[in-house]
Amino acid sequence: MSKTVDFLHKAGVFYHASVDGSEARVRPINSVIEYNVKIYFETSKTKDMYRQMVENPSFAVCGMADGKWIRITGKAVMDTSDAAKQAMFEAIPALKNVYSYEELVPYYIAEMKSTVCSFDASPIALED
Repeated sequence: MSKTVDFLHKAGVFYHASVDGSEARVRPINSVIEYNVKIYFETSKTKDMYRQMVENPSFAVCGMADGKWIRITGKAVMDTSDAAKQAMFEAIPALKNVYSYEELVPYYIAEMKSTVCSFDASPIALED
């Protein structure tokens, strides 16, 4: 499993920042999978988060586990393929209670940088 995905699973809840015009928007999320050697998150076509990433695909994720935190940056690439949607629903069955098949939008990180930091060690860049 990807070291980045493993860290986010340990964190449980992590925070996704996107750009809305000239303002930052942050929200808690907890859905992440590794699929086709990429790190995938999900959103809904009905959410502001989706619109924001379509308009400006730059985003960041931050989470904390075991006294360390992870910072992830990159560009969102929407993947509305049937295979990506099925992978999300299979990996996280609870999504079926939240989103319809039509509204679910998986997306992966392009140009990803993932770094684990702590107060007592140098930052570690994760190569996923």
